[in-house]
Amino acid sequence: MQQQQPPQKWLQFLRWFCKDDFIEEIEGDLTELFEKRADHSVALARRHFMWDVIKTIRWINMKKRKIESITMYAIDNYLKIYFRRFRRGFLHYSVNILGLVLGFTVLFFVLLYSNDEMKMDSYHSKSDRIFRVIEKSETEEGTNYYSSVANPMAPAMKADFPEIVESASMVYFGSATYTYKDKNIANRNYAIVTSGFFNIWDISILNGNPLKDYQGLAGVVLSEDFANSLFGDEDPVGKVIETRLDKTEVLAVMKNMPKNATYQFDIFFVTDINKWDGRISQFFKSWDSHFMATWVLFREGTGPDDVLPKTDAFLSKYMNDDQKREHQIGFQNIQDMHLHSDHLTEAGGDPLRAIPYSNNQFVYIILIIGACVIIIASLNFINLSSVQALKRTLEAGIRKVNGASTKQLRIQLFVETFITILLAFILSWVLIALLLPYFNYLTGKTMYFDEFFSLDLVGYQLAAFTTTWILSALVPAVYYAKLDRAIFMTKNAFAGKGDRLRKAFVLVQYTISMGLIIGVVVLYNQLNFIQNKNLGFDNSGLITLDINSGKARGSFKGIKDGIAKHPGVVNVTTTTRVPGEWKNLPESDLLLSKNAEPITASHYGFDSDGISTYGFKIIDGSDFSGNDASDTLKVILNETAVKSLGLEDPVGKSIWIQEDTLSRFQVIGVVEDFHFESLYEPIKPVFITSWNNPIMVIDYFVIRYNGDPKQVLTHAENVNAEFDPETPAEFNFLDEQWRRYYKADETRGNFIMISAILSVLISVIGLFGMIHYTVERRTKEIGIRKVIGASIPTIIKLLLKDYLVLLCVAMLIASPLAWYMLNDWLATFAFRIDLSIWIFAFAFLVVLLVSFMTVISRVYSMAKSNPVNSLRYE
Repeated sequence: MQQQQPPQKWLQFLRWFCKDDFIEEIEGDLTELFEKRADHSVALARRHFMWDVIKTIRWINMKKRKIESITMYAIDNYLKIYFRRFRRGFLHYSVNILGLVLGFTVLFFVLLYSNDEMKMDSYHSKSDRIFRVIEKSETEEGTNYYSSVANPMAPAMKADFPEIVESASMVYFGSATYTYKDKNIANRNYAIVTSGFFNIWDISILNGNPLKDYQGLAGVVLSEDFANSLFGDEDPVGKVIETRLDKTEVLAVMKNMPKNATYQFDIFFVTDINKWDGRISQFFKSWDSHFMATWVLFREGTGPDDVLPKTDAFLSKYMNDDQKREHQIGFQNIQDMHLHSDHLTEAGGDPLRAIPYSNNQFVYIILIIGACVIIIASLNFINLSSVQALKRTLEAGIRKVNGASTKQLRIQLFVETFITILLAFILSWVLIALLLPYFNYLTGKTMYFDEFFSLDLVGYQLAAFTTTWILSALVPAVYYAKLDRAIFMTKNAFAGKGDRLRKAFVLVQYTISMGLIIGVVVLYNQLNFIQNKNLGFDNSGLITLDINSGKARGSFKGIKDGIAKHPGVVNVTTTTRVPGEWKNLPESDLLLSKNAEPITASHYGFDSDGISTYGFKIIDGSDFSGNDASDTLKVILNETAVKSLGLEDPVGKSIWIQEDTLSRFQVIGVVEDFHFESLYEPIKPVFITSWNNPIMVIDYFVIRYNGDPKQVLTHAENVNAEFDPETPAEFNFLDEQWRRYYKADETRGNFIMISAILSVLISVIGLFGMIHYTVERRTKEIGIRKVIGASIPTIIKLLLKDYLVLLCVAMLIASPLAWYMLNDWLATFAFRIDLSIWIFAFAFLVVLLVSFMTVISRVYSMAKSNPVNSLRYE
C-alpha cells in the first residue's frame, strides 16, 4: 500500500516562512504526526496537518525579510498615519468599530448555531446511505406520517430488496432500572435493537463484542459513563445485571454518543425478535402496527429512488388493500432527521430523544436575522467610514500635489479600512469567547469555541470580512478618482457627495430594525397568550410520579393512600396518561352503534379522584362512583367528542369503543373541553374511562400539592420505596412538561429579541456618526440661521425632517413584510393572537424615540453654540 503524503501546498507554505535552521526538525515532526493519523483517517490527518502548520507560525520560527519594495514602504507609512489618526479620533473609531463588532458577533453566533443544527447526526461514516423508514397512513381524517412502522418491516425489507444490505429494528418500552450488586440506577436513555443496528450506525466499541452470543432475551451494551456509574472500576464485560428484560449479560462497552447525536443512548439491548414468545411475539410479527423504528443501509450506488417503485408489490405480499393504505413507505436520511421530522407522529415505540427535533425553517429564519444584523452593521460602518474618508480631502490634496497617484490614495483607504475591520473581527472573537457559555444556556446546546474555526465556518467569516472591507473602501475611492488636484485642496470638497446613498443605507437600517422589533412583540404576545390561556384545568401545583413496575401498579391503592397522608398533599389520583403527555397518547374509535361510522378519540383512564385532582369541570352528568366493578364500563366524554358523535342528551346513552375488541360503554358525564396537547393543535375528541379499563393500564400518580414541593417529593419517594424498593421514583412537574411545547418558540423569541436590541443599538451608533457629520457639514448654515433669528427648535426640526421621512418610508416597507411572515407563523397555532395595528405603531415609536433622542442630543449641543464660532468655520 502506497504511503500517504502530507498536503504539498502546506509543506511549501511551511518551507516559505520557516527559518532554515528549524525547517528540518519541524517538518519531520509534522510529517510523522501526519503518518500516524493517516493510519486511522487520511482526510482527518490532512485537516490536522493544516492546523499544525498554522500553529507553527511564531515570530521565532519566521524568516527575517527586508522591506525593499516601494509599495511596502508606502504601506508602512499608511500604518503610521492610521494609528496616529486612531489616537486623535479615538471616539469616532471606537464607535465605528463597536457597531461592526456587535454585527460580527451576532452573525458568527448565528453561523455557529446553524452549523451545529445542520450537522446533527452527521458523524456516521455511511450517513449518506443510512435511512429511517417512514410510513404514510391515509385515513378519512387525513394523512399521518409515522416514524415507527410495521413491526416486521426490517427483516422483510432486507430479504426482499437487494439494494438494502442491512436493516435493523429499534424499539423502546418505557422506564427501566439496572441493578448490579447493591447499585440500582434508573435510566430511560436506551433502545432495544436487533444486531444489524451495529452494522448501520457508527457505535465505537471500547471493550467487548455487541454481536456475541447471549443467554435470555437480550444482551446489553453500555456507554462508558453509564458503565462507570454502575460498575465503578470493575470490567463490566461478561457481568450479569438485572434489567427489565430479566438477567442480562453485558456484551460490550461503547464510547459515549457524540454531542451532535439526536439520541444520547446509554444502553442498547441487543435482541433477536424470534426469541420472544407469547403475545409480545405475535405483536412483533404483526403487520397491522406502527410501533418499531426501522433503519436500513443502502448498497453503495443505490438509494430510496431504486426501492420506492417496488414498494407497492412489496406491501401486497404482506398486507391487504386496507392495510396498504395505512402503511405506504417512504425513507428519511439520518442527516435529515433533526430538521425535517416535525411532521412525524411517534406511534409508541420511539426511544426518547435527548435533543428535540428542530425545524429547518427556524434555521433559515435565524440565518436571515444574522444576515440582517450584519447588513445593518456593515451599512453603518460603510456610511461612517466613507464620511470620514471624504472629510480628508485636504490631506489627500497635499499628497497628490506631492506626487501621490489616485491608485496610492485608494491603497491607503483599503489598508486603513482593512485594519479597522480586522480589529473589529478580533474583538468579536473575544466577545464570542466570553459570551459562549451564556449562548449555550440560551440555546440548550453544548458548543465550544474551537468549533468557530472549523472549515465549515471559516469561509463565511472570510466572505463577511472581505465584503465589508471592499465596500467600505470602495465608496470614497470612487469619489477620489473623480476630482482633480485643485478641488482636493478645498476642505470638505465632497460635502453633500453620496447623501442619497447614505440615506438609502439608513433606510435599510430602519426597515430591518422595525421588522425585528415587530417580530419580538408578536412572539412575546403569542407566547404569553399560550402560556397563560385557560387550559380547561390548572396544570400548576401538579406533580407526576411514574408507575414503573408491576409491583407499584399492583400496590397503587396503598401508595396513593400513603401519599395522601402528607399535609401538603391536596389530592392524589391514578391515571393512565396526563394532559400534555410526553409519551404516546392512545387513541380508539368511538361508535354510536356496532356498524356506525367511527370517530377517533384520545383516551384517558382515571380513578374517582382524577376529575377533581386536575380540576376538570363536569357540565353534565356525574363523576366515577369509586366502585371499581360498576365503573369499569362507564365513560365520560368531552364536549368535542359529544359533538363529533352527534349525541343529544348524552348522559345515560351507550356508545361502542373499538380497541382489541368492541366494547359497550355507558356515558355517565360530559366534561368541559380541556387542552391536552399544545395550542398548535385544536381540541380533539376525548373519552375518559375508569382506571381498570380494557384499553390501557395506569401509568402515573398525579399529586396536587400546596406549599413546599420538596417535602411532598420526599414523602412520596419514601412511600413509593415502601411498596417498591427496587424501582427509583421518577417525578415531573406537569407545568414544566407543558413548557416543552414552546421551548423552540422561546428560543426563537430570545434570538429575535437580542437581534432586535442589537440592530437598534447599531443603528443608533450609525445615526450618531451620521448626524455628527451632517451638523459639521452644515455648521456655517446653522450659524447664519441663528444670526437671523432662528430658534433652537427650528434648527432641530430642520435637521430632523429628513430622518423622519426615512423612518416613515421604512415603516411602510417593514409593516407589510412583517405582517406577511408573522401571520404565516401564527397560522400554525390553533389558538393565536390577532395582529393589531398597535404592534406596528409600537415598533415605529421605539425606533423613533431611540433614534431621535440620539440625534437631538447631538444637534442640541451644536444649536446652542455661539454663532460667531459657526461663522468662522472654514
